[in-house]
Amino acid sequence: MKTRTFLSILILVLAVLIIVGSCATRKKAITPEDAAEIRKGKWGNESYRNEQIFIIYSDGRYELYDDPQQQKLHSTGKSDIYESWRDSKRVLWYRAHYKNSSKNEGYILGKISNSDNTLELIFTNDDLIIEEWKIGKVGYNYVIYYRQE
Repeated sequence: MKTRTFLSILILVLAVLIIVGSCATRKKAITPEDAAEIRKGKWGNESYRNEQIFIIYSDGRYELYDDPQQQKLHSTGKSDIYESWRDSKRVLWYRAHYKNSSKNEGYILGKISNSDNTLELIFTNDDLIIEEWKIGKVGYNYVIYYRQE
């Protein structure tokens, strides 16, 4: 009888641990509008030769400048978020489609750190939708920016 009770309790504990563990790794949906509000702002990386400043507006419009003083406009465009979520570490992930002023378009898989101060992007210059975070994959371009304001 004691063995049977012990086994029942052990199985119950294991089942609870499995359920709790799977809940902790799930994506928590966040609306594209909320993700756009978090993403908006001035982002910079002065170690880049070009495109050092990236300004994103809540409606998805953006401006890229080649210098920190924002005197040399590189390009403009629009990036529309169509899927967004936070992971178990509270990192904000999003997928977006963009089109720039040079008529180039493609897809973005972006992530914003749990402090909302670091923006990393993988983007394509064609109709290739990015399915996974894989820096260095052929056809993927990677950039990192830090919140300026």
